[in-house]
Amino acid sequence: MRHISGSVTNALIEAHDLKKAYVRGNHTVPVLKGVSLVAGRGEFVTVMGPSGSRKSTLLHLLGGLDRPDAGRVILDGVPLESYSDRALSGFRRERLGFVFQFFNLLPSLTTLENIALPLLLDGRKLSSIREKCEDLTRRVGLSGRSDHYPHQLSGGEMQRVAIARALVSDP
Repeated sequence: MRHISGSVTNALIEAHDLKKAYVRGNHTVPVLKGVSLVAGRGEFVTVMGPSGSRKSTLLHLLGGLDRPDAGRVILDGVPLESYSDRALSGFRRERLGFVFQFFNLLPSLTTLENIALPLLLDGRKLSSIREKCEDLTRRVGLSGRSDHYPHQLSGGEMQRVAIARALVSDP
């Protein structure tokens, strides 16, 4: 990541002076205080720091899961603030893949259904995407576990389901 001052034409993701605070009772707790960065296409970027250093908050802002109090995020040349909440939700489903810290698997869905979820939310039928989801199940080493529910999986298996779900829409 590089600190930036202006827009970068080849950037896949940009953050400009991001600020975020949370209200806790009568106090406002500043969380991010002017974070700026750029990541280009093909770059591998890591966000590292101790527990509580606001990594997840930054990633939520960069991925459009939350909105900054100030500053802007630009993904693939489009400022996220230009999207309504509904349009932003569709953008995330179609263009981004998330692997959440706690996986966010739905307990009532099987491995295959959890992987298929982003495509199902876009109105696709499971019958039309089953082969793709089964291929991802194999690719993450979960052959034979497609019909298992999250409570029947190990932590590592749940993590692999979350990875496959993040990849299913070809983000």
